[in-house]
Amino acid sequence: MQVGQITGALGALAAAAAVSAAAWRFGALTGGGAVAATLVGGAVFGFGGLGPAVVLVLFFVSSSALSALPGGGSRARRGARQVIANGSVAALAASLHAAHDLMGLVFLGSVAAATADTWATEIGVRLGRQPRSILTLRPRPAGSSGAVSIPGTLGAAGGSLAVALAGTGLVAGPGAAGLVAVAAGGFIGSLVDSALGDALQAVYRCPACGARPEVAGHEGCVVRAARVGGLPGLDNDVVNWLATTAGGAVTVIVLADGCSFPSGHLPSSRPAGQ
Repeated sequence: MQVGQITGALGALAAAAAVSAAAWRFGALTGGGAVAATLVGGAVFGFGGLGPAVVLVLFFVSSSALSALPGGGSRARRGARQVIANGSVAALAASLHAAHDLMGLVFLGSVAAATADTWATEIGVRLGRQPRSILTLRPRPAGSSGAVSIPGTLGAAGGSLAVALAGTGLVAGPGAAGLVAVAAGGFIGSLVDSALGDALQAVYRCPACGARPEVAGHEGCVVRAARVGGLPGLDNDVVNWLATTAGGAVTVIVLADGCSFPSGHLPSSRPAGQ
C-alpha cells in the first residue's frame, strides 16, 4: 500500500470517526455503535468516495431526526449490532466496487432499504392510527415487527425515493433507470423486513423489566430478554441485515442488463455529469 493510499484511508477513518463521535454526543449512538459506525463509514468513504459517504450520512441523519421527533416513545440509541445490520452490506459493496460494476447498485439499494424501513417505522408509529399485520391484515400494536400502515408505507416509499434521488445526484450511474431500480429495491427491501418480522422474527420478553424488545440484549436493563416466539437467532438486527441484502439484490435484478458503470470505480466520487 502506497503512502497516498494510507493517508487516504486514515483520512476516511478520521472523517467517519468525527461524524460518529458527534452522533454519540447527540445520543444517537452508543459507544459501541460509534465504533461500528466509524468502521462502516470509513469503509464507504475510503473505498467509495465522497458521494456514497454523503448518501450514507443522509440515511443516518434523516433516521435520527425522525426518531427524535415527539410522539414516538423513548428513543433508543443505535448499538454496534444495529449499525452493522444496517450498514455492513453497503460497506461491503463499497469495498468490492473493483470486483464488479454492479456493486454501486448494491450499495444504493441496501441503503435505500435501510432508510425505507426506518422511515416507515418512525412515520407509522406517529401517524398510523391502526397498524395491521402485513401478512394477515389483523390489527397489531404500533411499532411491532411486521405491522404496517398507510402512512408508514408511504414513509417507506419516500425514504427509498430520497436515497434514489440522492444517489442519482451524488453517484454517477445509469440515470433514470437506476433511480427507478434503487427506489424499487429499497421499497421491496422494507417489505421483506416487515414480512420476516411478522412471520419468523424472534419475539422476546424481559423477565426483569417486562419489556418486549426486538433483541435479547436491550438498553436500560442488564438482564437479557428471553425468547417467547419466532425463530432462534432471527432477531431484529438479523432481519434488518436480510432486508438490506434484499434491497441491494432487488435493485440489481430490477435494472438487470441495463447497468454499466465505469470499470474499476464505484460511481461515487463525483456527481453525475461531471
